[in-house]
Amino acid sequence: MSFIAAMDHSGGSTGGVLERYGVEYTEDNKMDLVHQMRLRMINSPNFTNKNIWASILYLDSVTRGIVPILEEKGIEAYLKIDSGCEDNGYLKYFNSDDMIKTAINNGCTGTKMRSIIKDPKDARMILEQQFALAESIHTAGLMPIIEPEVPIDHPNKAEVEATLYGLLHEFLEKYTGQCILKLTLPEYSNFYMGVGASKKVHKVVGLSGGYTTEEACRRLSQHADMTASFSRGLSEGLFFDQSEEAFNSRINKNIHDINLAGSLFR
Repeated sequence: MSFIAAMDHSGGSTGGVLERYGVEYTEDNKMDLVHQMRLRMINSPNFTNKNIWASILYLDSVTRGIVPILEEKGIEAYLKIDSGCEDNGYLKYFNSDDMIKTAINNGCTGTKMRSIIKDPKDARMILEQQFALAESIHTAGLMPIIEPEVPIDHPNKAEVEATLYGLLHEFLEKYTGQCILKLTLPEYSNFYMGVGASKKVHKVVGLSGGYTTEEACRRLSQHADMTASFSRGLSEGLFFDQSEEAFNSRINKNIHDINLAGSLFR
């Protein structure tokens, strides 16, 4: 079961990615280094459309020309159009019209925007923001990925997920297009199956959210209606100083484990 490779770290989160990758960086060269890391992953023999059907990209990757490389492999590209989150979890975004045009002009299939639900009381406003943007994106002929993330360490994670579940039903009823829902792997098996059954939901994909690859795959395997959109779960165990053989062996294992987890419940 193929999945989405989330490779959309922004300038703010790239430092942590490079630290886990084991390479020294400066503010001046960190985007160069993470671009090289992404190319190394994409050029791995097992990074194919048999295993990965789409990749989410940061604007820097798109302007550096990664989309045509993915197209040659038959892998779709989605552009991250937010520029991070406010302290309350609401998404910040670039000029959305400009970002939509950038996605279209560069051959992207769709876009992605991420919010963080830190307090259940904010969930409605966060979804209003997400679905309003999704309407514009859908109208422009693109597929929006809606991502209202619930932090994996939230003390009331299951409660927040229950609130989110109810609101997703409500907002999907009013939404006029199709979308992909990217959701934190929940506490209960098949939890989002009801919203995934909506004709307005193209796919439901789970985000790894800081879980180890092993834990993310364990959780993913409990959901018949979810595939993956993993970032850290895909890049875990990859290091700058690995030989190409060791690097390709490890990413192959991650890809295999993620795909296996996504098919176990089917």
